[in-house]
Amino acid sequence: MPRATRLLLAAPLLSPACAGRSHEPPLTEAALHAELDRHTCARWEPEVKQWSLLLFDASCEPAPASGAVQVLARAAVARLRPLLLLTESAHDHFYARTASSPPPSPEEAQRLADAAVWSDRLLSGAIWQALHRELAVRGLACGDCPRPREPPPLTARWAEFFPYLAAYVWPVQLSEGAPVELFTCSAVHGAAALPANPALSQAGRLAAFAFAEDETAAPEIHDLAAQGSLAEVSRRVRSYLDSPEGRRFACAALADVAWFTGLRISDC
Repeated sequence: MPRATRLLLAAPLLSPACAGRSHEPPLTEAALHAELDRHTCARWEPEVKQWSLLLFDASCEPAPASGAVQVLARAAVARLRPLLLLTESAHDHFYARTASSPPPSPEEAQRLADAAVWSDRLLSGAIWQALHRELAVRGLACGDCPRPREPPPLTARWAEFFPYLAAYVWPVQLSEGAPVELFTCSAVHGAAALPANPALSQAGRLAAFAFAEDETAAPEIHDLAAQGSLAEVSRRVRSYLDSPEGRRFACAALADVAWFTGLRISDC
């Protein structure tokens, strides 16, 4: 796996009947942008003497939400966490700019962390998609926010999707007699042997990422590669992923990101 990874009701003028109540300021792009930045942080790693970028990491989270902007941003962040696999560009941007000597100050590192998020077109687009969905859920609107891209709807059968999931949970034997290693949603995969289908390939990676991040599923999958030939491990892994348990897990993971991918599996 690559480096670790890391709006408001329009306030009417106070009337005597409303005196003493607290009001939220209007929802704006700037307010939402600033609140999302509070869920990203730069952390100094003394062991390696460099800054790390944590995107939407639990340790970055601000104090418990107390206002509409905070609640909405926290809900959007929850939507975004299953997509963290797709943030390579943001990480590259951050690490390229913090590798100076001497390293940047904490304030500058945090500024670079925030800038890295918004430099990634895929990630920043997903952020506005997530915020748009959370606004709609609450019947709210942001007048000056970017209008997000809506993914084109795509319906596929499990049999069409499954090879792309299996391609990103990929057993490899690097040399004869070496143990079988399992590469999950990494640069080592079998997707190149499949028909080119960017939508299914991206969905396969995201579903594989969900398996890799799950505290129960990840150990179960890697236990399958503990012993046996490459052919045996490959068979066991595919059998697990295609089992009722594996299929339920993958379908739930795909449902969590359908707002971003537009993909629906018709026979999940």
